[in-house]
Amino acid sequence: MRYLSTALRMGLVLGLAAAPSGMLGAAPSPRPAAPPAPPAVLRHSASVSERNALIVEVRVALARAARVFVEYDNPQAGRYRTPLSEPGAAHAIPLVRLRPETTYDYAIFVAEGFVAGSAANGAAAGGRFTTGPLPRRLAAIAMQVRGRSSQPLILSDYRRGDGRGYFLFWDEVGAVVWYYATGKFHLSPITQLPDGNFLYLDRERITEITPLGEIVTRIEQGGAAGIPHHEVTLLADGRVIYPSREFVVIDDSANGGPAEVTFGIDTLRVWDRASGGIAQVWDPREAWDIRDPAQRVPDPSGDVTNWIHLNSVSIGPRGNLIISSRARSQVVSLSADLRAIEWQLHGPDSDYEFPNPNDRFYRQHTAAQLDNGNVLLFDNGSGRPGAEGGAYSRALELRLDQAAGTAVKVWEYRPAPDIYSAGQSSAYRLSNGNTLINFGVRTATRALDTLPLTVVEVDAAGNEVFRVDTRQWYELRPRYPRRYRAYGGIESIMDETMLRPPAAAPEPFDDDYYLAQELAGFRELEAALDGRRRAAGGVFDLYLAGDRLVYAKEPCARTDFRAQFFLHVFPAEGDLASDGDLAPEGDLASGSREQGFENLDFSFPDRGTLWEGACLAAVTLPEYEIVRLRTGQFISREGELWSAEIALPAAAQQP
Repeated sequence: MRYLSTALRMGLVLGLAAAPSGMLGAAPSPRPAAPPAPPAVLRHSASVSERNALIVEVRVALARAARVFVEYDNPQAGRYRTPLSEPGAAHAIPLVRLRPETTYDYAIFVAEGFVAGSAANGAAAGGRFTTGPLPRRLAAIAMQVRGRSSQPLILSDYRRGDGRGYFLFWDEVGAVVWYYATGKFHLSPITQLPDGNFLYLDRERITEITPLGEIVTRIEQGGAAGIPHHEVTLLADGRVIYPSREFVVIDDSANGGPAEVTFGIDTLRVWDRASGGIAQVWDPREAWDIRDPAQRVPDPSGDVTNWIHLNSVSIGPRGNLIISSRARSQVVSLSADLRAIEWQLHGPDSDYEFPNPNDRFYRQHTAAQLDNGNVLLFDNGSGRPGAEGGAYSRALELRLDQAAGTAVKVWEYRPAPDIYSAGQSSAYRLSNGNTLINFGVRTATRALDTLPLTVVEVDAAGNEVFRVDTRQWYELRPRYPRRYRAYGGIESIMDETMLRPPAAAPEPFDDDYYLAQELAGFRELEAALDGRRRAAGGVFDLYLAGDRLVYAKEPCARTDFRAQFFLHVFPAEGDLASDGDLAPEGDLASGSREQGFENLDFSFPDRGTLWEGACLAAVTLPEYEIVRLRTGQFISREGELWSAEIALPAAAQQP
């Protein structure tokens, strides 16, 4: 009966003669009712997040409950679509993957009765928005981009010279399209979880955040957690494995050392995100004897107390665990159950010899075993002997011949000219066979560090297909910028779909761009002082130049500007109450009202430049009328090094 009914329906569709009415006792099928019209959009708006200039929230109010999605477009930045919302009459749809200070058109679609893969209704409403500027410290990082990445998104961290850290996404042409400020950090690996959240390590604690920057959970150091560092790796079952450091004291007198010496021991621990439990799963002391001098490899500075220094953990093709010991210049494979060492590559008791000494690696990062069994790593080259080429860095792939017990280079990327990244850095093989390489540290000999940090994607032949050089003005050693890692293989930030790829890259700079900018900045400040009377003096001379307070010293040494600068700005009488406190209607924030001045403290790298032995820094003063300024330098817990006060009549602020 079901077959006949189906055949009759097929006949109607094909235009064949219909069966007589009442045939087989079947009543005529009623015409299906027309679907209801989608609900009207009553109101909609788009606003930039107060916490992040690259996140916009589109609010939609409907006449009745339905699902919606939003498409947003800029001719240069691309066109994107948000995932389908849950049913509701009121919606708040976040838009991500946006460029700074860029105007987008957006369209709201009401997907009444939406079925995945089917066409949605046409746009019901739309509008336009413009994103905000990047944070000042992040905007100071400029980039030169060449080529186009095979990856729609590249995720990386960045630590400025002042220690403040950011995570950020670049799109495939190198534009910043997402950021998250973490405060000050040293080493920050990050990974995207299956639900779209991010897990990162910052200041020896593990934090989970949403793509909107909301903290989900956090594990602080101490207790069962130990001291997390260097890596967070997601296991197949959703748990997280990471290195954890503890400190032990041993008697090293038998080796000619002190009776008490403290060693840092790196173990592996697993955090069960579902239950919250943390357990230690591997201890190197079960495999190696910390009291054996042959198991200690000094780093180039001579330190042997950081015994293992695990800096990466990755999953091998058989479920084995690949760990990288920077202190031992060694890569180790642990069995899937973590009960045995399968092999050791380079370093003490290596299971493999290097027929060509130039294939050896030193102080490596991000070791991984590829599906073909080869090992890929970033060879930092720190401590590499001169006979093997000395200090240079590269991405290196080695083939391990278990039968012959040899390790042979089968591929490398070594840029020309060489880039030397003594620490940090990363190399990852992408799914298309390309390799994404991050040279995360650069060492400069000049006081003013202008060497770029470089991320490059190369193909199997070593040809560069994409390159980003990032620089930051006025970075002073030893406070230079760093990038720990750069990751590919990420399709979206928040399940958005790319409908049209970005068309244009940021404006490039030429090789002399930064030197020109540094010189221009110095000359600009120098010109501002021309004809100005010195306002006050301390270690630095102070000048009023238009609406700026300028600090100048010549000659100048690093010790002159390492200390923090304080600057207290006191408003004019109209903003002061009779008792000397700021009046409630004053222009300052409430916190400043309590202390009677606005605090504009700063560090030299944020406001200054060093050029040819002279130091200059400038601070733009607030627009309100000012009575006086008090400034100088201080060191925490030690107090002021010097201070000066400047009376500032209104006329003094005029150019």
